Amino acid sequence: MAARDHIRANCAAKEDGFTLVELLVSLALMGLAAVLLAQGLASAGIIAQRSRAVNNNFEEIVAVQNVLRTSMERLRPITRTDSAIPIVEMRGTAGVLTFVGPSFDREGADALQRYRLTRTANGDLVLYTAHSRKMGIDRSGTELVGWTPNRLLSGVRDLSISYFGPPEPGAQRVWQDRWWDRSTTPELIRVRLVFGERDQRVWPDLVIRPRSTSYGPCRIDALTGKCGEER
Repeated sequence: MAARDHIRANCAAKEDGFTLVELLVSLALMGLAAVLLAQGLASAGIIAQRSRAVNNNFEEIVAVQNVLRTSMERLRPITRTDSAIPIVEMRGTAGVLTFVGPSFDREGADALQRYRLTRTANGDLVLYTAHSRKMGIDRSGTELVGWTPNRLLSGVRDLSISYFGPPEPGAQRVWQDRWWDRSTTPELIRVRLVFGERDQRVWPDLVIRPRSTSYGPCRIDALTGKCGEER
């Protein structure tokens, strides 16, 4: 009788709690679950951070392209005053583009300023500006004294600017890496950028059609300095 009662007491004790081994196993499983949960949260955080970085980079590229598009679309085919023949005050190479257009702040009814797009030696994409009436500045070369720098992007490894139009009157229209001392503006301007190898930013080709050539090639009137259709 006593033995039977002892067996029942042992069984009741087992039903009321866990053994030490069971407790240790449970703690180990809970620890493993906590580690997996922490790793999952960390991975989710990294993914979210990368997603935010991609979105920020995309927004940055879109903003810069909008600035360039706005300025180049409004390019004015102003003729140079130091030339005997009508030549547009615009000079472009593969790495530097200088032109005239309305200012962003529009100071005055006909406020114009000069723009110069280039890449600096330290990899910045910069849009320089100078008021069209400002004296003592280099209008078409590489000297930047008197120009106001506006940094658009950093980390640019290469800048390539191309111009679409006939290399000479009557010739077939092609992409060119130089537009210099012409009587017309190019029909299209293409801006390409290349970032560093580890830079995840992507620059889609930016192709801009100046409004001065929106309805065909612009022929400059020697008297007014404007396109024929603007007279």
